[in-house]
Amino acid sequence: MTRKFWFTLILFIVVTACASYGLSKRVRLERDNQSIAIIADYREVAGLAKNSGLEIDEALRILTANGMRGLMVSELTGDNITHGVGQAELKEAKFPERGIEGTIITIMPSSPYKDLLNEWLRVRFAVNDSDNRTGALFVPMSFNVLKTAGIIPDIDGLEAARRNNLPIYYRPAPSPGHLSERASIMLKRVHDKYDVAVFTPAGEIVSGYPDVSIMARTAHELKLPLALVEFSKQLGEPALNRLASPLLIPLHSVTNEEMSARRITRAALRDRLVRAAVERSVRLLLLRTAPPTSAEFVFADFANEVKILADELTSRGFEMAMPGAVFADGNLNTNIFAAVALSIMLAFSLCAYLVRMGMTPDYKVGALFVAGCVVLSVLVWKVGFIARLAGALTAPLIAVEASLIAMDSGKNKNILYSFIFAVVGGLSLASFFSVTSYMLRLQTFSGVKFTLILPPVMVLLHDLKNRIHPESLIEFLSRPPLWGELVMIGVLLAGVGLIIFRSGNVTFIPGFEARIRETLERLLIARPRTREVFVGYPSLLLLNFLVSRNLFAHYRELFRIGVALGFSSVINSFCHFHTPLMMILLREFNGLWTGLLVGIIAVLLVKLVVIPCLKLIRPLIS
Repeated sequence: MTRKFWFTLILFIVVTACASYGLSKRVRLERDNQSIAIIADYREVAGLAKNSGLEIDEALRILTANGMRGLMVSELTGDNITHGVGQAELKEAKFPERGIEGTIITIMPSSPYKDLLNEWLRVRFAVNDSDNRTGALFVPMSFNVLKTAGIIPDIDGLEAARRNNLPIYYRPAPSPGHLSERASIMLKRVHDKYDVAVFTPAGEIVSGYPDVSIMARTAHELKLPLALVEFSKQLGEPALNRLASPLLIPLHSVTNEEMSARRITRAALRDRLVRAAVERSVRLLLLRTAPPTSAEFVFADFANEVKILADELTSRGFEMAMPGAVFADGNLNTNIFAAVALSIMLAFSLCAYLVRMGMTPDYKVGALFVAGCVVLSVLVWKVGFIARLAGALTAPLIAVEASLIAMDSGKNKNILYSFIFAVVGGLSLASFFSVTSYMLRLQTFSGVKFTLILPPVMVLLHDLKNRIHPESLIEFLSRPPLWGELVMIGVLLAGVGLIIFRSGNVTFIPGFEARIRETLERLLIARPRTREVFVGYPSLLLLNFLVSRNLFAHYRELFRIGVALGFSSVINSFCHFHTPLMMILLREFNGLWTGLLVGIIAVLLVKLVVIPCLKLIRPLIS
């Protein structure tokens, strides 16, 4: 055993120990955060129940028995009320002689909650008791303004939730600009009287935007979590999430419009909700009913869907209950041990690349490495900008070094070593960036895009500098290109462009790939990433096979870049800080063995089919 081996082994042990300590709080939080709630929209359930001849309470009891644990109740807007929803009426009022135009809001006299609703109306529109003696409230705002504005809470939904002991997911509607604080006040009133467990402002714009601090302040006053809706495009929502942090619970939902536009089946919808829970730590699942045009979809179908979804979640270890905010007791912060782990991996990967490029001799690396680790550990722990920069550089450098380790000998013996190096490096990144802002996706990790772009470029530069490719960069540029090289360059550019475009873009996935993903998820629980299974590990085995047979020297670079893309994917998996750590480790293990299996098949095809065919074709074209 060489001195280099023992140095590397000690390094791995130190980094793993420091990273494990840095990840200990995250692992405990993920272990304890197993409560999950299926939520349904009260108005959608009421419509299905009515069409099936069921009373709403009976329908809710069935859904609760099947696994539903929350009910979404919204504040009613003017548009809702004019379509017959709720227990109020709107009427336009114009007084030309006085130059007054507005809307009269009346609570139905037959309502059993008319006193409470009248009180809420006065609160909502800041009207004194003396102005509302008749029970009809005049609001000096046009009907068009009130169409999308909140009028009164949906008392039917609130009462139904209370009768059936269901926690409420409440959605305050927008307010006109000068009454933006009223939405917050009404939220407090509803929270005081009913079991509101979580809320999210409704509408295209957060009430009060651009100043969303009032709603965030209310969340902190009430200790009421805000639902962090995935992929939301609501204006002002990112600012509200930041201000309400850490009182956030991730929620996933698919609207009926999206289901129709993208032709999402009900089975695919359930799979999507399960993936959100398992892979992204989403703990609120809003299950919509089918669009109103789906006449064949009845209450029994929806109740069965709730049961299937709940059974799938419980089989994966979740508890069906309304969750709380994971970080309600305070933000999760990094520590010096995590900083040490990150700094060691950055310094080691950088020094290794500099030595490979001949930029520094081996005897200077030791001093450079030790000095760099000491200084970096302090800087990344204390200085936010340097920490972000260090993360952005460490991720691609680890991917590059793991790739070069795997390809060093042209044999397969280094695969396990390179995999361990990538996993240890990934744990160092995860340990440092496993903090509230990244785990809740309030802050974007800057290393993801770098890890997609830099490793292939750095591997290519390394190969040209060290003549691993048969030609140097100058020789390559000074001669006419070969047709095969032009095709290879085109394939590379197209592939890299596609990977960058698809990063974080879940909509750009062909149907056959979606089916492969679903199959792998069902079989393996943690689906390995496509770039590892079908690009990275197969490229590595094919490369080693071609090197051992001294074949296609001018075209091996394509496979070397494929290896870099595969290890980039490994590192990026650890940069998904919202994904449970055990799921990431299982995913990478599955990626290793399935990728090697695909690679073995690819090598056999090349050996038994491609090469013999080329030998037959060559005499015909010579």
